[in-house]
Amino acid sequence: MALGKSFRECATPVGRLTRGMAKHFDVVISDTTLSWSRKHDAIAAEAALDGFYVIRTNLPAKVFPTEQVVLAYKGLSQVERAFRSLKATDLDIRPIHHRRARRVRGHVLLCMLAYYVTWHMQQALAPMLFTDHDKQAAALQRASPVAAARVSPAARAKAATKRTADGQPLHSFATLLADLANLTRNTVRFGETLPVTVLSRPTTVQQRAFQLLGLKHAV
Repeated sequence: MALGKSFRECATPVGRLTRGMAKHFDVVISDTTLSWSRKHDAIAAEAALDGFYVIRTNLPAKVFPTEQVVLAYKGLSQVERAFRSLKATDLDIRPIHHRRARRVRGHVLLCMLAYYVTWHMQQALAPMLFTDHDKQAAALQRASPVAAARVSPAARAKAATKRTADGQPLHSFATLLADLANLTRNTVRFGETLPVTVLSRPTTVQQRAFQLLGLKHAV
């Protein structure tokens, strides 16, 4: 089916070849004929790599060993998660259209600063989240960089019990922020007296979050 589609595309007025077709065949098209021949060397070279990913870098091996190259490539998934975090899951930044270059740069800077803050918060709050907070133990369970990623025993325990190490319920980053949003600061006036500021008392979960963030709740 792929070859048939390629040949039909060759018969178009522009004589266009698909990228996959052009790699393996020499095609000659005239006003009345169509002929082709296989590129045996190219086919053999691709067959030798069939089922493999090839990662190439211009960095010398002494600077960036093979294992680090593979891990860096696999780290691209973090970039994809960052975009999802910006657009939907955490920051929910709506599309904003700018016409001036300085405004585009300013908007991008604010988005990156916001993500920088949320990333560090998630790293600090990891023991309270579903996130694997023991990355070193997880890495030790990985036989090689090309092997499937593994989670740490601590992460497996959290996933099984849905509880933190100290028995508190686990949160996602979004639900933990929603929990922290229940803290209030009210100004109350009783009769003709001066107004009084009343702060809500943090729960055990909220206190733990402040502790991990290195913050002190006002009293």
